[in-house]
Amino acid sequence: MVRITNRMLGQNVVRNINRNLDNMYRTQEQMSTGKRVNRPSDDPIVVARVLAFKTSIAANDQYKKNMEDARGWLDASERALGMATDVLQRARELAVYGSNGTMPEESMRALGQEVDQLLDEMVQVANTSYGGRYVFGGTYTTATPFVKVSDTTSPDYPVRYEGNSGRLNWEMAPEVVVAVNEDGEKIFKNAIKDNAGVTSSIFDLLTELRDALNNGNNTAVSNTLGKFDQAIDHILNIRATMGAKSNRLEMAMSRLDDTQIGLTSTMSKLEDVDLAETVMNYKNRENVYRASLATGAMVLQPSLIDYLR
Repeated sequence: MVRITNRMLGQNVVRNINRNLDNMYRTQEQMSTGKRVNRPSDDPIVVARVLAFKTSIAANDQYKKNMEDARGWLDASERALGMATDVLQRARELAVYGSNGTMPEESMRALGQEVDQLLDEMVQVANTSYGGRYVFGGTYTTATPFVKVSDTTSPDYPVRYEGNSGRLNWEMAPEVVVAVNEDGEKIFKNAIKDNAGVTSSIFDLLTELRDALNNGNNTAVSNTLGKFDQAIDHILNIRATMGAKSNRLEMAMSRLDDTQIGLTSTMSKLEDVDLAETVMNYKNRENVYRASLATGAMVLQPSLIDYLR
């Protein structure tokens, strides 16, 4: 038979009061934070799952930022190639005008001057930058990729390419990358191929048209028309490839948004409290705590001292 002493009784009462106070504090903490678990000791299993969800959500946020940047890069490149197409189409129009054998030499030279301006515009388009990085320089994104060469005897005349053919890859999912750039050499330098398989650049074509117009050579001007058609088709094919990549990124971003909503919803069910239920639990625990205080006051009141007075 266990002998119950006043000291044991007092210790039990204090311990129970402290436990009720702790329960009330934890429920109050849940109300203030809105979270069912605030530390690993609250529910280790739930905390582990919540941390896993948070890791996945953070990773997906970074993938989305990557895809947004990649799409911005592709859109900037596509806009630049759209301007390049406009330049080529205008140059072709001038070639059509210049192939007219009845045009006076002064008018031909005026057309040649406009083509020279178009050449400068094409160089500027080829040096398009996005966020301070050149989009057509391969992996050399900080240095100007296309530089005009004035020396007509140079093998690089009229424009030298100082980039490379490296790929810029953006990670859009674990072990899934997409290359968002096309190197400038492929786009602008290797744009036209003759019957012998010899390639020439868009800059060479514009220079050829300019010189033919300045020299009043109608036949040479007319010979550039087919080359312009080939150059325009070449640019359009690259634009189509970039458009397909941009559409893929758009679909991937939409799918990622749906995934994020699902992850966030599931995590919320795990860690967020039902506020109405929590308030009710708090009131119940507050009542229990108050009752334990009242009961403790009655239990601890009689003592040997009371009988010795």
